[in-house]
Amino acid sequence: MSSRRPEASGGVFYGPSWLRRRFFRTLAEHKPEKMKAVGGASEFTVRSHEIDYRGQATLPALVSYMHEAAWDNTVTLGISMYDLLKQDMTWVLQRMRVEMFRYPRHSEELTVETWASGRERIFMHRDFRVYSAERELLGQATSVWLVMDMVKRQLVSLPELITGIEVAPTEPPLPFAKGKLPQLKEPTQEQQIPVRWHDIDLNRHVTNTRYLQWVLDSMPLEVLQQKQLREIDIIFRAETALGDTVHAAVAPAEVADTFLHKLSSQENGKELVQAQTKWRKVGS
Repeated sequence: MSSRRPEASGGVFYGPSWLRRRFFRTLAEHKPEKMKAVGGASEFTVRSHEIDYRGQATLPALVSYMHEAAWDNTVTLGISMYDLLKQDMTWVLQRMRVEMFRYPRHSEELTVETWASGRERIFMHRDFRVYSAERELLGQATSVWLVMDMVKRQLVSLPELITGIEVAPTEPPLPFAKGKLPQLKEPTQEQQIPVRWHDIDLNRHVTNTRYLQWVLDSMPLEVLQQKQLREIDIIFRAETALGDTVHAAVAPAEVADTFLHKLSSQENGKELVQAQTKWRKVGS
């Protein structure tokens, strides 16, 4: 009897049929393990140009920290924006809900922790927590991300580059925003905002932190002076680009200390952003 071991060569397996079946069944059962989507932590220091007149970090600055922390984490996972751009795709933010418990002050050191908290066919969920140097929880956020085809400027299903990663959160997912926001019907305050060069990001459209800033800038001055934002739920519906003009509108909601917001294109009337903000008295 020959002692030659069965082997596969050039796509052909030599050996008895029963052994061939076992060989290929074993290959199918022993697939390589998926890479796990581990979370990450990034350090920041509140800088002077990121504070308001109270000496506290602005919400757009804090959301920028969250984006940077997310970027750092996706680099580690091999699914950063640069990785997607190699395939003519990119990440886009679809929705974000931020809660702030205390705003950090100038020069305060922060840690932003972030992790992928879930995945669907076209969505990736990502959570954030912001801590002080003493591990005081300052704020937290949930977010929903999509992938866009940069050539067609259309949303696509998550590519294999992303679906090949196992989402196994080490932290319990935060309650994410879902459902529709109330519609803004009769604005009490409006303004026109031209889109300028420094509003544009790597995706060649207005960056989402600029939309956030425009939403907050449209608030009545007395609210900005006397109150502080405690929560925002913002939905990004469409993109706009250099040379466009954005119409910002706001009105109080039926619930006290709550406002409804809408950003739309002045050129075609398309809704760009819908948001709801909740406010509290300063110091409360």
